[in-house]
Amino acid sequence: MHEPATPLAPSWGRRLAGIEGLRGIAAVSVLFYHLGLAATYKVLVGPIGTVLTLFNQGLTLFFVLSGFLLFRPFAVSILAGGSLPSLKRYAANRLLRIYPAYVVAFAFTALLVGAAFVKGSTHGLGPDNVGRLTDPLQIFANLLLVQMFIPQYVMTGLPVSWTLTAEISFYLVLPLMALSAMGIAKASKNTRFAAWLWPVVMVLLGLGLTLWAHSATQGLSPQAVGDFGFGQTWSAVLLRSLLGQADLFGYGMIAALVVTLMHERHVFRISTSIKVSLLGAAAGVEILGFSVASPLLTNLSGVAAALVLLAVVLPSSRGASINRGATVLEWLPIRLAGLMSYSIYLWHLPVILWLITHHLMVGDNARSMPLNGLLVLAMTAPLAALSYYFVERPAMRRKKPIGKPDENQPRDGLTHDVRTARADSSNSELAEVESKGRG
Repeated sequence: MHEPATPLAPSWGRRLAGIEGLRGIAAVSVLFYHLGLAATYKVLVGPIGTVLTLFNQGLTLFFVLSGFLLFRPFAVSILAGGSLPSLKRYAANRLLRIYPAYVVAFAFTALLVGAAFVKGSTHGLGPDNVGRLTDPLQIFANLLLVQMFIPQYVMTGLPVSWTLTAEISFYLVLPLMALSAMGIAKASKNTRFAAWLWPVVMVLLGLGLTLWAHSATQGLSPQAVGDFGFGQTWSAVLLRSLLGQADLFGYGMIAALVVTLMHERHVFRISTSIKVSLLGAAAGVEILGFSVASPLLTNLSGVAAALVLLAVVLPSSRGASINRGATVLEWLPIRLAGLMSYSIYLWHLPVILWLITHHLMVGDNARSMPLNGLLVLAMTAPLAALSYYFVERPAMRRKKPIGKPDENQPRDGLTHDVRTARADSSNSELAEVESKGRG
């Protein structure tokens, strides 16, 4: 039986309403983007191309969600001046969330079936690039998810695995940021400055690298631009790393801080008009990225994703436990897609590559895209379900809360937020990431 949906500050161990739905939408949107990119490539130059570009921002949403969910318990601890969550349990939970399902998918697709990139994504979809990995060092690097730090192995293996390397890097860096923030807070007696410091630094790092990449690729051929961002180059190592995606995590961290500061002031609900304003602002930011600031489209999409996240997770002031947006996202098909979003992420591109190399796609234009989409979904959904129910869920059941609730403390305000934020991080399924992200 599924645990009941709860508002933003759930009781111990319950999930955060609407999060699975957001992940489900993001996972399916990225699937269709990759379908257009790889299998129905002609649609990228037509009017559907704009829609597919928007679908690609599902990856952005995953990074933002991860920053929000994982930073929130640390932010609460920093602002409260208390102890940090259990770092040992935090590390164990992150490993359980990422590695079991990844190792199974990698072994099956890259070593058995032969639906992985041998040379890298910029080398095309021919038989010389899509197949089984045989280089022992390459296999070992991919199993450890360090292939993205080695130029000759960039974008090899599972096409989506570069994002896992960035995600794991965030896992490792986040406790270090939190520890330094705690030290700054104690030294300066300014907890808010300490809490805001690293989210702002993350945003500045990501924006800076985006602007640098845009400047460095001016005048280059499309092939050279692809190699710069996704090829076997040191620039691709940098841009696909945590540093290249830093602002996306940062926007989620800022959203977590906003929520925590609201709770510090005992503000737990917002009016419908504010929610509408947040959604309108998100739409405006996205339109700005598409119209006049295309080099910063992904960065602006991160801002929009954070605004949408706030509008979804904050209950309305009318007294309902969850708002209407979260209620829609709790619709069973959307929530199930969210629950299996990580497995969908792992399997959908190998399925697409397998279909292409076996000449089973029904066409490569806009008219064939719905049929291709149904075909990919029909193959991906069973694989994702098997992966989720027999690998992911058993592994996640071994996860433990990274903090213990103190039943002697009141269940409201900042003290309650400390406990519930840690529960969100431990028990809300992690916002995972998709591939072919920022170019």
